[in-house]
Amino acid sequence: MFNDKQPLIDSLSYYLSIATIVGLIVLVIWVLLLIYSFVTKKECKLFSFIHRYALPFGFLGTLGAASLTLFYSDYLGVLPCGLCWFQRVALYPQIFLYALALYKKDYKIFSYTLILSIFGEIVALYHSFLQWGYSEFIPCPVVASTVDCAKPSFMEFGFISFPFMSFVLFGFLILLSLTVSLKNRK
Repeated sequence: MFNDKQPLIDSLSYYLSIATIVGLIVLVIWVLLLIYSFVTKKECKLFSFIHRYALPFGFLGTLGAASLTLFYSDYLGVLPCGLCWFQRVALYPQIFLYALALYKKDYKIFSYTLILSIFGEIVALYHSFLQWGYSEFIPCPVVASTVDCAKPSFMEFGFISFPFMSFVLFGFLILLSLTVSLKNRK
C-alpha cells in the first residue's frame, strides 16, 4: 500500500461499509418477506419484480464486487489473504455464468450459482468470525505472498471488513436464487 492512496482506501472503505449496512438491512427484510410468503402461501409483489430483473441484478452484483476486489488489490495494493482468495473463487465464475444466462435469458443458472454462493457464504462467515477475534478451526492458508487471514485490512463500525462485505454479497446472491426458485414453483 502506498501512503498517497491511503485517503482513497479509507474513504472507499467507509462508504462501502455504509452500503454494506444498508445491504444487510435489505437482506433481513428480504428474509422476513420470504418467510412470510412461505408461511402464508401469499405471493409478495416485490418478488415478481425481483424475478423479472434477477439476471441483471446477479450480473451487476457479481461484476461490481469483482471489480472492487480487483481495484483494491491491483490498484490500491491491498493484498488479499488466503481465505479472500477462496471467496474470489466462488465469486469470479458467477460473473460469466450470469453474463451467459442474461444473454440466453436462462433462469436455470440460479441452481448453479446457489452452490457457489453457499460456499462463498460459509467461507465469508468463517473469515468474519476469525477477524472478529474468534479462534480458528481451520488454519489460514497463509503463504509468503499473502497476508494473515485474522488481520483485517480495515474494520469499520467494529464489525465490517472485507469478509463481512463478502458475506452480505453472497447472502444477496443466495436470496436471489431462492426467490427465483420460489417464484418458478408457483
